[in-house]
Amino acid sequence: MIDFYHEPDIWLFGSVWEALERLPDSYVVSLTDRGRHFIGRLKLHSPYRQRGTRVNFENRLDEFTVSEILREEYSGLDFPGHDRIDIGFGELEALILNDRPDWRAALENAKGVYLIADGETGRLYVGAAYGDGGVWSRWREYVETGHGGNAELKKIVKDRGLDHCRRHFRFSLLESHAARIADEAIVERELHWKRVLRSRGEFGLNRN
Repeated sequence: MIDFYHEPDIWLFGSVWEALERLPDSYVVSLTDRGRHFIGRLKLHSPYRQRGTRVNFENRLDEFTVSEILREEYSGLDFPGHDRIDIGFGELEALILNDRPDWRAALENAKGVYLIADGETGRLYVGAAYGDGGVWSRWREYVETGHGGNAELKKIVKDRGLDHCRRHFRFSLLESHAARIADEAIVERELHWKRVLRSRGEFGLNRN
């Protein structure tokens, strides 16, 4: 079994796992030394274009071609600008854990209103970041817990596991502001976006 990070048209080699036991809907696995020197460095291209949400790539390994071998381990995407952020949980996790300096510098000094979208259910969560460390610190809490302390997201993690977050959550910034803006202004904008996106009630994941 091979683990990948996904970028548009590219699958980045993560690690090789040995399947110890095959269960009806999962595996019991163990990390092996095979290909260890390629972890985070080998980029593979796949022609797969179907819309299946759970793809068994064991049956498609012969379709992969080598796109690039990085000199150093992949540490995340380059910062695209505050108004262009649209990243999956796994991408955010890589950025936070690798402490990417460009992302940290941009987000640590920014307050803002952000959106978490569950790609499987379509439900939305609108949140605000205005404490110490700005957006960077707030998003780091999601990487650490999957839910960031939010009630409805806690329920998802409890019922469906952190793996659901890694597979389906996407993060974006609805708006960003300099750190000097008053916290009250950020809270007001958060309420505005909750109303606009109907993220409270049946359409979303906000409780208040």
